[in-house]
Amino acid sequence: MAVTGLCMVLCELSYAEVLSDRVGMHIRERIEAATLTSDRILCADETYCVSALLEGFYTGRQYRPCWVDNDGNLLTHGEEFIGVIREAHREGLRPEDYHLRETEVLLSELKRGKGVGKRSDTITLTDLDLTLTDALLLYTRHLLHGRVEHQNVYTEEVVTLRTLEMASSFYTALMSGERGDTLADLISRPSGYEKLREKLEDYMSVAGYGGWSQIPPGPTLKRGSQGQRVAQLRDRLIVSGDLDTVAEHHPDVFGKALEEGVRRFQKRHGLKVDGKVAKETLDILNIPVETRIRQMALNMDRLRWLPDDLGKRHIFVNIADFRLEVVEDDRQVMTMKIIVGKKDQPSCMLSGKMVYLELNPFWKIPDGIAIKEILPQIKKNPEYLAEKSIKLLRDWNDNAKEIDPKTVDWSRMRENNFRYRLRQEPGSLNPLGRVKFIFPNECEIYLHDTPGRHLFGRQRRDFSHGCIRIEKPMDMAVYLLRDRQGWTRKKILAEIGKGKRQVVTLSGPFDVHITYLTAWVDRSGILQFRSDIYRIDQIPYELPVKPVTAFTGIPQ
Repeated sequence: MAVTGLCMVLCELSYAEVLSDRVGMHIRERIEAATLTSDRILCADETYCVSALLEGFYTGRQYRPCWVDNDGNLLTHGEEFIGVIREAHREGLRPEDYHLRETEVLLSELKRGKGVGKRSDTITLTDLDLTLTDALLLYTRHLLHGRVEHQNVYTEEVVTLRTLEMASSFYTALMSGERGDTLADLISRPSGYEKLREKLEDYMSVAGYGGWSQIPPGPTLKRGSQGQRVAQLRDRLIVSGDLDTVAEHHPDVFGKALEEGVRRFQKRHGLKVDGKVAKETLDILNIPVETRIRQMALNMDRLRWLPDDLGKRHIFVNIADFRLEVVEDDRQVMTMKIIVGKKDQPSCMLSGKMVYLELNPFWKIPDGIAIKEILPQIKKNPEYLAEKSIKLLRDWNDNAKEIDPKTVDWSRMRENNFRYRLRQEPGSLNPLGRVKFIFPNECEIYLHDTPGRHLFGRQRRDFSHGCIRIEKPMDMAVYLLRDRQGWTRKKILAEIGKGKRQVVTLSGPFDVHITYLTAWVDRSGILQFRSDIYRIDQIPYELPVKPVTAFTGIPQ
């Protein structure tokens, strides 16, 4: 018996010593088989790996397993990572996307196999190791680059992806015992991301307790209104944190406190702030909390595309909010209204560096506008170019030859044979106004002044051909040139008064970020929502779900 027992122990030890080699061999076989057949790598039964980085990850480790030991047990950092996956909703992500169900099935199989013989567990351990590694690569890619490939959805987005090898950093942190809930902090993001993540937790709690009820249609609710719809409005605003629970004693009477709650709600949703609940405000109130959760998750995803460092001094444009802010040392020093591109000519999302501005700028009219909008006007009125101070040029060279419009047979001009360039001279008719701010970019857009000042009075301001018109161009010019000696407001106005185009370089590059946020947390900690004017939130994006916890209302 003693000899038999010793043999069993020795055999078990021998198996344990080579278990990781056996698992590594199976991992290698699956990767090489997929390479030979140009097929996907099989992670587990009926589960294929997703990440294109998986082969390189294992090759760098000489195919050694990442998550299991020689006793067939899941290592501690594997348990930590599964905990991270279970909490993926905190990042606006879905645990199901990272093989959580498949992983739990494999763990159950291993648990059932304990004591029966570990030889039969080799394939299961291989499945588990590949599945967790694929989940790691996919999860870190989503944290780093976003879950949605926005450039496939919104072609006007110009983004430079981070090059950091985050999967290896994430894995190293797990192995060193980093707490799972701090791993996402390895990726630096704008402060707004963390604030939005906190609000997402609040809204998930609301959803877990049934969300908010719908307010039925009816007459406009305003100061003095009474009835059940007023009480329903009160409950709705309390749930979203726009109204104090003990604001007024009569729940079915529309009083001062409720009016202030409505105003607060309207302001943070970009609506006309009048304290009345007419159709537009009612429609926004009745958007389900699940829709808002999805919207917040999508915007967190969009924030992941921003650079790690926005710059000590930078201009931040939010297309969906029709607003621009200038930030210095993480402090807002200027804000203003903007006019953005129309739905069919949207403004690009991008990051760039402003290097100069132009006083009394020319407008080099884009070919599309020249052909589709101006050419028909010329055909109707031969004097149109002269009346609008537009010159007809051979090309865009600085010394381009000017052509007399009277020498052109405009009746024969079509889209396919129009080879000229149109340039509008500085002046009151020029749509770029008095100042243009240049940051070279692929979309060839810029910030500029505009003579159409009345449009800044509109609530929704998507009227441009893609460039960003700004409300306070002189304030912007003075701020950007404050480091250039002598360039005071008085001097800038004097130079503009000369009517001649002039290029003025900045003392150094100034960061510019143009983004599209329909949900964010402002500098006062208030959660803001805006309409999806370009409808780029309308893409497949499953709702992240959080387990139900105690809910006491949303603090704003």
